[in-house]
Amino acid sequence: MMHSTPLQIILGFSKGSASDDIAHLIAPALGEELKREVQIKRLTGESGTLGAQAVALSRPDGNCLFMATLGTHALAPHMREDLAYHPLEDFSPIGLLTHSPMILACAPNLSVNNALDLIERAREQPNTLAYGTSAIGGAPHLSAELFQKRTGIRLKHAPYEQTQQLYADLLQGHIALSFNNIMSMRPHCLSGALKGLGITSRERSAVVPQIPTLHELGIVDCEVSNWLGLVAPKATPAAILNTLSKAAHAALQRPLIQKTLAASGLTASGSDPQFFAQFLMQEFNRWQPIVKDFSHHQT
Repeated sequence: MMHSTPLQIILGFSKGSASDDIAHLIAPALGEELKREVQIKRLTGESGTLGAQAVALSRPDGNCLFMATLGTHALAPHMREDLAYHPLEDFSPIGLLTHSPMILACAPNLSVNNALDLIERAREQPNTLAYGTSAIGGAPHLSAELFQKRTGIRLKHAPYEQTQQLYADLLQGHIALSFNNIMSMRPHCLSGALKGLGITSRERSAVVPQIPTLHELGIVDCEVSNWLGLVAPKATPAAILNTLSKAAHAALQRPLIQKTLAASGLTASGSDPQFFAQFLMQEFNRWQPIVKDFSHHQT
């Protein structure tokens, strides 16, 4: 018997973002597991935090969830004193869905071949090479700021509202480079439309093995994992959280979804609420000193 009320998953980011891609991949399977319609809605703005705020204020009945990201739940709280929600206090964790590294890539007309070449170029021309981000305080922004901190270079920030416009400008060489999620970067790097300069994981990725890790290039402590998970409003009953978590886990275990995620360089997680709660706290605490250190560089 189908559930009469649709389940809404609110996304804070635009089409072309990792959260949008993953949500549309798993929504049909999640709906089948729950025997109810799953609707995906985008509520973009303020680096994904508008969507998070809306879900935090919604009824805790399990009918409205948010696709939490590194940016909305571990970075933005340390960058904005006026944030209208607390990531650990105003949500009930459901489960971690996926995690993956970021790729640093540049326009083909930039005469560099790896991250070390880029660093040398940036030292010769400080504050001139523009890097694009689709959200201030998101994973791409964090990756670029962390990269600058670890290497001592200064790049020029070019913030975008829409991920698709960022890629259009990057592909045409209007901006020099960007850190972005492996799922959307990989096709461009494989086709030669962009040059992959480095990856933020400790080990090379099987789906882009030609791209060196920043770590192996000697840029240490620059690992960034771009993760996604589901959260509900605070005080959502544990029984509902467990039902949603088990359904999400089952959806992620489906062979086609596993194959699609692996082919894109993502790792499926499918954790329970308790694990995700602990994970969120660890990420929140991990990035606090780093974000505080570079927050004065915000555009």
